[in-house]
Amino acid sequence: MTTAAILVVILPLLTAPIVALLPPGRLVGTAAFAIATATAVLALQLLAATLDGSVVIHQLGGWPPPFGIVYRIDALSAVMLSIVSVAAALVAWFQPTAIVDCVRPTDRARFTAAFLLALAGLNGMAATGDLFNVFVFLEISSLASYILIAMGARQDRRALTAAYDYLVLGAVGATFFVIGIAFLYMVTGTLNMADMAARLPGASPRAVEVGGAFLLVGLGLKVAIVPLHRWLPNAYAYAPSAVSTFLAMTATKVALYLVIRLGTSVFGGNHIGGIDLSQVLPALGVAALLFGSAAAIAEQDLTRLLAYSSVANIGLMLIAVGLGGADGIAAAVANLINHAVIKGGLFIAAAAVVQRFGHARFDALAGLARTMPLVFAMLVLGGLALIGVPLTAGFVSKFAVLEIAFRRGEIVLAIAILLSALLSVVYVWRVIEAGLLAPAPKAPPPPPPGHAIFQPPLLLLALAVLWLGVDSRWSLGVGAAVARSLGVTP
Repeated sequence: MTTAAILVVILPLLTAPIVALLPPGRLVGTAAFAIATATAVLALQLLAATLDGSVVIHQLGGWPPPFGIVYRIDALSAVMLSIVSVAAALVAWFQPTAIVDCVRPTDRARFTAAFLLALAGLNGMAATGDLFNVFVFLEISSLASYILIAMGARQDRRALTAAYDYLVLGAVGATFFVIGIAFLYMVTGTLNMADMAARLPGASPRAVEVGGAFLLVGLGLKVAIVPLHRWLPNAYAYAPSAVSTFLAMTATKVALYLVIRLGTSVFGGNHIGGIDLSQVLPALGVAALLFGSAAAIAEQDLTRLLAYSSVANIGLMLIAVGLGGADGIAAAVANLINHAVIKGGLFIAAAAVVQRFGHARFDALAGLARTMPLVFAMLVLGGLALIGVPLTAGFVSKFAVLEIAFRRGEIVLAIAILLSALLSVVYVWRVIEAGLLAPAPKAPPPPPPGHAIFQPPLLLLALAVLWLGVDSRWSLGVGAAVARSLGVTP
């Protein structure tokens, strides 16, 4: 297991430059899928090994902390590693087909290398126990993401603007984050998160408060907290569809993982510096819930609609983290898992539409129930999950947070969650109406070669949405195990 702790990061990181040198052809896609699948297997093994409260530690170079960098995998880290790695394997499966129209054949090896670097960076943030190392991996994943988004410019020139916006705002967020690290290092003399947690009580309160504020703003940009969400809709809409799927399943969730990690393992007591997350995050979550849901209603493009829906779902996770306690953390982790599954299925369905029609505007959805029945079924199932219909994973996510809000007398939060569900009905119905009631084109474009490759991940994620909705013990049980491993009190 100690070897697995380093391999989940090193495997995609070291193989990325090798893949970049491969000649154009099927070997590039096959290599990416094999690497991502191997990483996913390692991550799931780590998850199985840590759910009982165990911690897997790997000391790089044999140097003990706090002098050396340590990879520390507990249940929370393992959950995040599993989400990212499984998402990468699913995307790598259909990626060669999805990028045919937007990435030149001579660029596909470099595109795949950037994809593996993004995987390594996201996994590194979840695995490392060193705060500055988090910043390094944050930059690796961000730089790779900018490249992946910009490569969609061959199909839509707006991808360049989206990548530039993400670059500017991502650089601002990273700057805030590293300044926050500098403040904490100045008063504690360490970058190891466990060692920092032990030294913070005796540190200068003012420096800790300022450092915590910088960290939270930097992560707020990466999480896409309203009003710091500007980069997300365009990045998801104009990137290659495989990139949109991967980012929707992973990017904001890793940043939210860092919020949970800092609030529990480093600062403790649901605080980051002097900022009480229970006072800040629920209000930001309500704003994201209502704004994201309302903005999705006005969209005429499926991928942008799903992007704003993601903004709303981030709000639900923020509320869960802000509520705190063992049940709040458990609900937040369950939301991380369920939302990754739901949005993965929806964005893969959108990718299939883009592959066939060249875009995902609503006119491409006309008659989709007849032209692409499996894709339409996933859109319906995913839409019902976004609303929170029983027997879907989305119901478990919403009900877990609702139950906590009602039990603690947070009626405003409960009303906001229910109102967002009603708004979700509106934009989900727009998708169903277009696919079911609008007349199909008389001569729709035929499915391109290899289009059936989207079917296995679609079916797998559709089954996962139903399974996680019918048997909630897995997602909520994993969330409870994470809360116990973090030592969070009820």
